[in-house]
Amino acid sequence: MMRTLALILGLWCLQPLAVLAQNTLSLGELPPGSLVLNLSASEQREIEQDTLTAVLEYAAQGRDQVALQDKINQEMQRSLALARAIEGVQVQSGGYQVYQVQNSPGIFSADNPVWRAQQSMQVSGMDSAVLLELVGKLQSNGLSMNNLYYSLSPTRHEQVTGELTTTLLQTLQQRAALAGLALGKAHAELIEVSLNGQGDVPFARQAYAMAGMAMDALIATPAAEPGQATVTVSVSARAILSP
Repeated sequence: MMRTLALILGLWCLQPLAVLAQNTLSLGELPPGSLVLNLSASEQREIEQDTLTAVLEYAAQGRDQVALQDKINQEMQRSLALARAIEGVQVQSGGYQVYQVQNSPGIFSADNPVWRAQQSMQVSGMDSAVLLELVGKLQSNGLSMNNLYYSLSPTRHEQVTGELTTTLLQTLQQRAALAGLALGKAHAELIEVSLNGQGDVPFARQAYAMAGMAMDALIATPAAEPGQATVTVSVSARAILSP
């Protein structure tokens, strides 16, 4: 027991004057016999990523700029409608580009240029099987995959952050109470609590890209496995120990 108390004193119970020098509180603001302690703790948890996102693109090229754009527009309208019809899938259109193909042997002509048009779209959802089936259909319709990755949803991140924060606050309160017990103080109260929670950058896995041309044959459903996201929360506080 004595070794435990000595360890507590060494870790948390700094000399009163040194502790107070690190805080905005002054000796005059504290009740007689009170001490102020600085406390901090952090914890992290590995969570399986729950959201799958795919970025696809439809591209085509030709010498008729108007017909080319009409082709892109029709295909993207069809693809976006297909994705929107699936419950639980979030859909977002991406950049649209039309430009001349330069420095390509055999096709470049200043008088009759070759144009390339392309537009991307993004689909995401928490049901991986449903999303991957959709992606396979979109690929069969002529879209090419640009990226495929898992991430942790904001809802799940907030849930885990809240759980870790609760645990850490309880830990700091217990530390303050134990330190107070060692110093003969009956009350320990946390003040000026500061929280810092963060998650890792979503793990992105580059998939594959191919020429954006229509394909008659069906493409097998893509495969993807979720990774782990690290959620870290840090809590710091000051505790007033009083008789």
